[in-house]
Amino acid sequence: MFSPQCLEGRVAIITGAGGDIGRAIAMRFASAGANVAMLDLDAVPTDGFDPERCLAMPCDVADPASVEACIDAVANRFGRIDILVNNAATETPLGTVCDIPFESWRKTLDVNLTGAFLICKYGVPHLGRQGGVILNIASQLGHVTTPGRAAYSASKAGLLSLTRSLALDHADQGIRAVSLSPGAVLTSRVTRQAGSEAAVIEMLAPLHPIGRIGTPEEIAATALFLVSDEASFITGTDVLADGGYTAR
Repeated sequence: MFSPQCLEGRVAIITGAGGDIGRAIAMRFASAGANVAMLDLDAVPTDGFDPERCLAMPCDVADPASVEACIDAVANRFGRIDILVNNAATETPLGTVCDIPFESWRKTLDVNLTGAFLICKYGVPHLGRQGGVILNIASQLGHVTTPGRAAYSASKAGLLSLTRSLALDHADQGIRAVSLSPGAVLTSRVTRQAGSEAAVIEMLAPLHPIGRIGTPEEIAATALFLVSDEASFITGTDVLADGGYTAR
């Protein structure tokens, strides 16, 4: 039976925790009993969290020194690390490979993919002491794509492959690795890009057979299941929470 306190005593690191999905995941994990370390390039508000069980830190996931320092700080604060959630992602301009500036391509890969590599590089040795879970937040656009999304789709497809490698390489340490691929989700970033919530819904809801787009809370609920013991036989694979987007 799925326990409301299924993460009691565990320590989870969530990158990109300043965004809507990252914050929803952190809140859901905290409500399930976890101690949460919320990392983001910008300051992360901690209102709504128990100050004894949360840690908010600035972190540039594309910078090895920044990542290593944050991992060490979390381990020192809580004494262990059990869950790594690689959720950080940067905004990427639309364009073909001919149009995208090299700097934009590199930043997308650095944050979306290399960032996950670095969190795992410095975090997995802590997980290996007692087993744990790596959850990479990918995207339905890692499976399929749309015009002008070369950089974003490539970075998310890379996360799917990285997940499989992590699962195989660290299974003997009791570590699971899973990716979660959301469809369109109503976030402040998407709303800002489209101009309004109404514009987001009008543009993206018809692309999902379920007839609507997702919420950060729905993605967080799926994330909680995947890192819990209820998903203990799930590793090396991707879970699509995309409202049927890729079923077409």
